[in-house]
Amino acid sequence: MILIVEDDLGIQETLKDLLMMKGYQVQQAYTIKDVLKKELKSFELIIIDIQLPDGNGVTLCQQIRQISQVPILFLTARNDEETIVEALNAGGDDYITKPFRANELLARMQSISRRVIKNKEIIETDDLVIDMKKYQIFKNNEEIVLSAIGYEILFLMVQNQGIVVTRERLIEFIEERTGNYIEDNTVTVHMKRLREKLGTYQGRDYIETVRGIGYRWKNV
Repeated sequence: MILIVEDDLGIQETLKDLLMMKGYQVQQAYTIKDVLKKELKSFELIIIDIQLPDGNGVTLCQQIRQISQVPILFLTARNDEETIVEALNAGGDDYITKPFRANELLARMQSISRRVIKNKEIIETDDLVIDMKKYQIFKNNEEIVLSAIGYEILFLMVQNQGIVVTRERLIEFIEERTGNYIEDNTVTVHMKRLREKLGTYQGRDYIETVRGIGYRWKNV
């Protein structure tokens, strides 16, 4: 889930449409007050403008950092060095100036997500504990044993949490790891096996199928 904090309705809708088209779930906020009412732990990333109706985006970033380490990307028309440095020092993970290019924004978002995950050796999400270094997964304190490629696919999905991993990317990934040519239905088989091993959390799959595009790891 991505939170967009932007008071310009036109930019809000442009961002929302872009992200939803790429398979993201989106919430919107227009003021600092709106943001602080939300459950910040539910978001994978917050996109913040500097100029907001009731204050400054840098100040908002500082307030968020007092209660959460959720990744923050500044997206603003302010391009002076002083503001950029101030925003990053306040806890921002990256900074893009308007007008922005869609592909650059998406690439920066994915880079932040990978960097956050790779800095962790152990990922805890709901009833799963995933040890990226030891190749171990525990559910309710019981170990889940996967095939070698199963671990690799799981780690790829977790590292791209909230981001749609396309079937084409999965085909390339599996071929790289196994050294074998695979067909499209092989992806379906691998994902089915992985889902069966992981089970569900409160009746919901950890991995969501995004029809016609690929799969997404959900922070359920």
